[in-house]
Amino acid sequence: MNKLDKIELQNSIKDLQARNAEIKTLILAENSLGSAEKLDTEFKENLVKITEAQNKLDETKKEKTNMTKYLEAKNAVTDFIETLKNGGNKAEVANKWNAKLAENGLEIKDDSLVLPTRLVSAIETSLTDTNPVFKAFKISHVGALLVTSGLASSDEAKVHVEGTEKTVQNAILTVDAITPQMIYKIQTISERAKNLNANYDEIYATIVAELTQAIVNKAVDLALVEGDGTNGFVSIAKEKDVKKVKAISDTAYVTAIEDAVDFVRGTQGTKYLVVTAQQRKTILAEVRALNANVRVKNDDAEIASEVGVDELITYTGTKAIKATVLVQDAYHIDMKDLTKVDAFEWKTNENAILLESLSAGKIEKAKSAAVITISGK
Repeated sequence: MNKLDKIELQNSIKDLQARNAEIKTLILAENSLGSAEKLDTEFKENLVKITEAQNKLDETKKEKTNMTKYLEAKNAVTDFIETLKNGGNKAEVANKWNAKLAENGLEIKDDSLVLPTRLVSAIETSLTDTNPVFKAFKISHVGALLVTSGLASSDEAKVHVEGTEKTVQNAILTVDAITPQMIYKIQTISERAKNLNANYDEIYATIVAELTQAIVNKAVDLALVEGDGTNGFVSIAKEKDVKKVKAISDTAYVTAIEDAVDFVRGTQGTKYLVVTAQQRKTILAEVRALNANVRVKNDDAEIASEVGVDELITYTGTKAIKATVLVQDAYHIDMKDLTKVDAFEWKTNENAILLESLSAGKIEKAKSAAVITISGK
């Protein structure tokens, strides 16, 4: 039973109950025996309808409970992996999986696809936890063209003197659009794991850990440095709008970070400092040199406090990124929801599993990031 049918049934019960309450009043006020008998008959018929409707609701609730138990069980994950192994293309996988859900009490009446709870929870956790930088981005799953707009004007507000004509001021509306591109990861699975159901744990771990993390890591690299406008992303490092991202050059990190923080200070949100492990080490040495009488701990929170940001994040990837100050949710990534079954394809001919996400990313807010270049480093 879909949500609309359930709502209609609940409303029907309420209407019948209201009518029966009205009938009771009418019977007491009725002087004609014949009319009272007709009202009594309608009352009893309504009671039967109410009971039948309530039974349908109770049955639906029971089915939903049984379905939930199945989706939460380890068997559901095993069945899903088996469906991937034998399903063929995406449409065949979806059809066979929906048929398996129907066997366990869930009837699919629309295009939504339900995955095992364990798999969904693990993927969602992986999406948010596998890369420390990923949490700084605004994430959506619309799967559409990313469009950002801004209204720019160098004119100040003016004071109107009574009897004079108001001066028309000029403003420019800027619109930037970025076309999403596919991020993908294909992972080869051993023939033994593919053929033996007992080894489904290896495939499960690959889906959740290796593939999901690879997608997230690539999105982070595109957002920080690799996005050039042709691959679905415009990276922070390559953003040309100086009102959004400031390029800072200096001889020391501590002063450069101070300038970066000044640039983003007015933008609401947590201020992150994203650095490589080597950059972090250099910044710690600079901070300690400025505090000769106090030993600054090798602690992210203490370093962040010393340089004026809310949190320090150590980049775990392999790209040559520059130290970057970024405000929470200023960079927007839209990527296909990886918790949907159509993101998975068991490529039987290549003995591999494919995970892909249509993605796009761009910085949206003014004064929300700064990229730091240190001479000689």
